[in-house]
Amino acid sequence: MPGDNMMNRKGFTLVELLVSFVIIGLLFVLVVHLVRGTFATTMTQYDNITDNMIFDAAKSYALETNAFGNSEYACVTVKELSEYGYLVNVSDDRRIVKVTRNNITKVIEEIKYTDEC
Repeated sequence: MPGDNMMNRKGFTLVELLVSFVIIGLLFVLVVHLVRGTFATTMTQYDNITDNMIFDAAKSYALETNAFGNSEYACVTVKELSEYGYLVNVSDDRRIVKVTRNNITKVIEEIKYTDEC
């Protein structure tokens, strides 16, 4: 009987296998895209947190050591902040942080990375 032959078949057809692979491939692409986006967001947040810690340390350093003198700005490297104890667990980072203040009000106006000071 023809119906009995269909009921006893084992395995998958080529079309069923192809559909399965396409679905698995689409799921894989979706997961990779989501993980990559999450990783990029996490790295951006980490960089922002690190920069804020460095800027706070530079501000504390400039105010506590009177690094300004008579100038309107003070400069310090991230490595120096680590050596002076304002930061911990910082790699050999030679970026320069420039802290600018208003000479009249003595208020910090800007803290940023710079190439030279």
